[in-house]
Amino acid sequence: MKKILLAVDNGHFPEGAFRFARKLNEMEAITLCGVFLPELDYAASISYAPVLIPLTETYASASIQQSMQTFREYCAQHNIHSLEHHDVTETPLKVLRKESLFADLLLFSSENFYADLLYGPGGFLGNALHETACPVIAVPENAAFPESVILTYDGSASSVFAIKSFAGLFPQLCELKTTLLYGNTGNNQPPDASGIQELVQHHFPHLTMEPIQTIPEKYFNTWLSEIPNPIVVSGAYGRSLLSRVFRRSFVEDTLRAHQVPVFIAHR
Repeated sequence: MKKILLAVDNGHFPEGAFRFARKLNEMEAITLCGVFLPELDYAASISYAPVLIPLTETYASASIQQSMQTFREYCAQHNIHSLEHHDVTETPLKVLRKESLFADLLLFSSENFYADLLYGPGGFLGNALHETACPVIAVPENAAFPESVILTYDGSASSVFAIKSFAGLFPQLCELKTTLLYGNTGNNQPPDASGIQELVQHHFPHLTMEPIQTIPEKYFNTWLSEIPNPIVVSGAYGRSLLSRVFRRSFVEDTLRAHQVPVFIAHR
């Protein structure tokens, strides 16, 4: 039974992420741990910590209690084994680091998770993803459950690790139609072509491969919207061979669009 964390910040209950967890539980029984995080101090983050955002050590009591009640009711309604963790004495990053060390996966809302601070000063999202000790899935509030998989591969160990992590966690989703989107090395082949092909073909029976250079940057979200309800699998939040094909971070742009779930794993 997998232990999956559901991050809930300051009373913003992640409906989309919970629906994703519910579907996972229908495939295979899980333990869902609600991690209820305190609010961030935005003013302090600008004045005192340009990289790591601090928080106030208090909960918005009414909203947190409401989220906890919603979590309990939803888990009971859908027969999900559940746990609840919260700590008002630590920063959100420390809480996520500790909790993720003892979990298989972290789910959060790509729209509501500290919504005002995801991409702003301090780069909370980037810090959070680098701090976590397990893979994460950022889930848009209105996202459908995956019907296809987009694997992103740039030749790095991180991108291979993400593919292997996804395959290990979700063998059922590996049966879906899958596209390996790769940055090529100039000969229209992925880096270490024979190795990556051997790996993915053993896990993903319905696989096609496509170089990312065939998709113009400004049309990428259009291309993605034409894929039947995909989940994007990425090895890093940051710059790499794959992300340099675009002028901005590939993963961040995908997250900002709030179109599809994004699975991120790093070594």
